[in-house]
Amino acid sequence: MASQPDRQSAPVSGHDERHALLEELDLLRERRRELAEELELQDRPDDIGDQSDDIQRRDELDWIELEIRDLTHLLYVAARRDNVAPERVGVGASVLLRYPDGAEDTVQVTAVPDEDIPAVTPDSPLGRALIGAALGEEITWLGPEGRLRARVQAITTPSP
Repeated sequence: MASQPDRQSAPVSGHDERHALLEELDLLRERRRELAEELELQDRPDDIGDQSDDIQRRDELDWIELEIRDLTHLLYVAARRDNVAPERVGVGASVLLRYPDGAEDTVQVTAVPDEDIPAVTPDSPLGRALIGAALGEEITWLGPEGRLRARVQAITTPSP
C-alpha cells in the first residue's frame, strides 16, 4: 500500500494551515482519481497476486475517501464564524494572558492548531475557558499541574 501522509507531523510554512490542508485535499483527490482509473481499467484479477494488488488499491481508495471527508469537515468547521461579540474571545482570536506570578503568554484560539505558534483549540480546557471571555476577565481551567488561572489582558481578533 502506498505511504500515507501524516498530517500531524507535516511542516506548515508561514502558519498557513488552511492552505496546507487545501493542498493535501487536492493531492488526495488526484490520487483518488488515479486509483479509480486503475481499478476501472484493470481486467478481472487472474491470480492471487493480482487479487492482492486489487485489494490494496481498494483499501487505499477507502482510506483516501475517509481522509477527504475528514479534511473537508475540518476546513468547514475552521471556516465557520462563531457568534461571539468582537470584544470577547472567539475562534481565531489571539489572547494575551497574565498569570498571577506576572508572567505573560500569548495564545491563539484556532480550530486548526499549528506547531509553530502557541495555539489552543476551542474544545481544549484552556480553549473552553477562553471562548467568550472578555478583556480583564479572570479565567480558570484545569491543566496537568492542577487548577490554573490567568487574566485576559488583550484580545486581537482577525479581520473579517
